[in-house]
Amino acid sequence: MDSTQENPQILETSHGLSGMLRMFKATMTSQGMNPGDKIVFVGSAGTCVPFIELFAYTIRDSKAEMVLVPDGVLDDSRAIWWIPEIGMQIGGAVDPANADFVILLGGLSMPQSKIGAEGTNDVVKKILKPGGKVFGICFMDMFAKAGWYGKVPFDLVMDATIDPIRLQKLN
Repeated sequence: MDSTQENPQILETSHGLSGMLRMFKATMTSQGMNPGDKIVFVGSAGTCVPFIELFAYTIRDSKAEMVLVPDGVLDDSRAIWWIPEIGMQIGGAVDPANADFVILLGGLSMPQSKIGAEGTNDVVKKILKPGGKVFGICFMDMFAKAGWYGKVPFDLVMDATIDPIRLQKLN
């Protein structure tokens, strides 16, 4: 692992869910997202899907093709699209190959995920087109804790901290 992987350079800081979503949209735009690009989100089935829908929502007007690959299982890939008055929806089977961007969610690096860094790299190699980019999105430094820096070819990683979490009784 090189020193840039061990001590990543902070490019931007934001706060809250809205800040994270704005950062994602701005990053996709600044990294060259164009109409017709294919953006493939790879994350854990169930837990990552609501976040994927939120991220996809921020770029819904981009005219990009969006795909979900749950748990890195390519045969289970599904289209993501905008339905007015409803939001982002996940549906029919689709081919994830030739992705301009692969967005890896931190759930893949959690201990209960079966794919691991090596399996994730296999998925990326199969679907990312030459010159495509790999972005990671995680919470609580999961990629670093799992030792993925230097093992997975991230171009950028967005890491969000959820702290503190409060449960309050008001009466």
